[in-house]
Amino acid sequence: MFVSNSKFLFAAVLLISFSGAPHAQQEAPVISEIRVTGNEITETSLVKFSCGLTIGQRLIMPDDPARTIRNLYRLNFFSDVQVLIDPDVEEGVAIVIAVKEHPKLGQVKFEGNKAIKSGKLKKTLGLIPNQWISPQEVKRSETKIADLYREEGYLLAESISERGDADEEGRVPLTFKIKEGKKVKLRRIRFFGNETISGKKLRKQMKETKQVGGIFGRSRYNEDTFIEDKQNLLTFYQTNGFRDAEILSDSLYYDEAKENIFIDITIKEGPLYTFGKVTWEGNQKIKDGGIDKLIVISDGSVYSRERLNKSQEQISNLYSDIGYITASVDPRETPDADYVVAVHFNILENKPWKVRQVRIEGNTKTKDRVIRRELWIQPGQTFRRSGIERSMRNVQQLNFFGSVEPELRPVQESEELDLILKVEEKSTGTASVGAGFSEQDGLVGTIGLQIPNFLGNGQQLNFQWEFGTQRETFRVGFTEPWFLNTPTSVSGQLFRDTQRISSDFDQRRQGALASIGRRLPWPDFSRASVGYRIEQVKFLNFSDDVEDETRQDATFANNITSSVNFNYTRDSRDLPVFANSGSVISYTPNFAGGPFGGNTNFHKHDLVSSFYFPLFWKFALNLKTHLGFVAGYGGTVVPFNEKYTPGGISIFDGTMVRGYPEQSLGPVTGGVISGGSSQMLVNFQITVPIVKQQFYALAFADAGNSWENISETSMFDLRRSLGFGFRIMAPVVGIMGFDFAWGIDRRRVDNLKPQMMTHFQFGPQFF
Repeated sequence: MFVSNSKFLFAAVLLISFSGAPHAQQEAPVISEIRVTGNEITETSLVKFSCGLTIGQRLIMPDDPARTIRNLYRLNFFSDVQVLIDPDVEEGVAIVIAVKEHPKLGQVKFEGNKAIKSGKLKKTLGLIPNQWISPQEVKRSETKIADLYREEGYLLAESISERGDADEEGRVPLTFKIKEGKKVKLRRIRFFGNETISGKKLRKQMKETKQVGGIFGRSRYNEDTFIEDKQNLLTFYQTNGFRDAEILSDSLYYDEAKENIFIDITIKEGPLYTFGKVTWEGNQKIKDGGIDKLIVISDGSVYSRERLNKSQEQISNLYSDIGYITASVDPRETPDADYVVAVHFNILENKPWKVRQVRIEGNTKTKDRVIRRELWIQPGQTFRRSGIERSMRNVQQLNFFGSVEPELRPVQESEELDLILKVEEKSTGTASVGAGFSEQDGLVGTIGLQIPNFLGNGQQLNFQWEFGTQRETFRVGFTEPWFLNTPTSVSGQLFRDTQRISSDFDQRRQGALASIGRRLPWPDFSRASVGYRIEQVKFLNFSDDVEDETRQDATFANNITSSVNFNYTRDSRDLPVFANSGSVISYTPNFAGGPFGGNTNFHKHDLVSSFYFPLFWKFALNLKTHLGFVAGYGGTVVPFNEKYTPGGISIFDGTMVRGYPEQSLGPVTGGVISGGSSQMLVNFQITVPIVKQQFYALAFADAGNSWENISETSMFDLRRSLGFGFRIMAPVVGIMGFDFAWGIDRRRVDNLKPQMMTHFQFGPQFF
């Protein structure tokens, strides 16, 4: 305790001696006043609040002053704290807290740093101008700089701080003087005692510790990751039967110039173990056969800690899936003298857990019922891990949310838990007004509106109007995905399209369509629908180059089509847009004429499959195929508008053979594209996120063609292309795509040499 005059000293001595006497607490003086001195920046109220003393309490010596000093030092604002006692008051004593504040931080500078820029060093330190700067904080900053240099390979780097003189406002500049030294390379990793496994294999198990060599020749060493890599070595040994493997020693040393480091690791492999008999007990809810299928180890196989852990994990997961989330699966190993390990799984099932309530948080727009109807787990049901996973997938597939995260909260003193589903709304509605130009369509204006979550009810409303010199499109539609609160979808659309086909004639289509569909309980992820379409088609404004014979061909006759279509779709993708895994399989048969009326008679069949595979890092592969054929009943002619004319990008058909003009592939009659009776399309596409769910780069290979007769269909007669592109998730606007493609077989289409074609997409994402 520090005092400044005799009355303070007298009171302190009196109180200290008094504190050891009997009944000291009852006779200790009362604190009647608390004063704070020496604080120039820190608020007095903050010091009083943090000190732990209050007016009216009795002062306990020496505990209260010591506790006060500790409390104030924790603020990290002060370099010195003294607690003084003034007895010269009318009643009790006054506490005087004298503090000396740390200086405030001024400008931060770095000297000697060449390998690492000052901006990165500042970001690493996280120092803020005008903050209190304590010696401990300065020391931590020096350590952070040294650690950062070590991560970059400068293992001998040093950092020393130097304070400058305070400015008029009391701010102290701080300069870090850095001695980088030379970048040290890990020249060699050497193993001793590895009689069975080669050093080359062992070095591959060290994920973050790499010696110079290989394709890129870059070495890596970090103290923390080296510890992890040593554990990786032991895990690798234990996975390959060496249950008792251990690292006896490791050493790191430099060469004379201290430019290279070398690591020696001494290993004791131990004997090779095999698995013996595998048994288990305690399972009542799951039969022995079910347990046996989950165990991936067998009598006589080489011992593997990885397989043992996987067996334990799979049994635990199965119990979790049926509600026994506190079930315990304890594998016990018993080795014998012949290095054979018998394994016994001791299972303690405990009681099943139930879901007490399901809460949804974060849905500012989407109504609760829209989310709840997608859940595969409800209050009162036994907890199922698979039910949680499927619920998350279903909600994510709505494409209304940027993230969907579940949280489980156990209810105290019961076998119940609450499920909190945290969602983050994302912009779903898109509106567009704009103009553009393309080689195929010329000048095009666009007015569009797409609302996939209309009024938060999950309904879809869309309106699109495109107008230009080569194309005019008008469409308006509405979809109710849960009609009468059942998994039944009802949709309708009105449309009118006018398009110039290859500068030869106009095709005008107008009509309406309606459909009703329902989810299927089996197979999983499936739905089926039936729809009706009434459409009038006219062929107008033939160019002078089109022969009369072609104009009068029945293929180009005006027609009215009345048709019924059926659809089956199974969609198991993990995400509705930019999927990484899963598949979509769709089959659509279409029947026109006959009892349905109209003056066209045909049947049409389309089979589309799209598979998604995760590759390395964040790359994903999409393989899509589209097979189709159409034929008239009794030899009747199929109209041009129902035939296949692939090429370019078709927004409404969802087909792509990039690198060729739109509707340019297939049979030609009288110099005019006449469409095929069959079609085969194949798309390979690799995507990688630049910014996840916002900006993607892609590379692709397309192939496709159509043929006049189904018998001519051949995968060896496809028109091929290669290219790359980008996809942008633009707020309000929606998905925009830019593709740059080269048609390899362009000469076989229009006798032009292969050249780059630019394709622009705006609107829906094709699966």
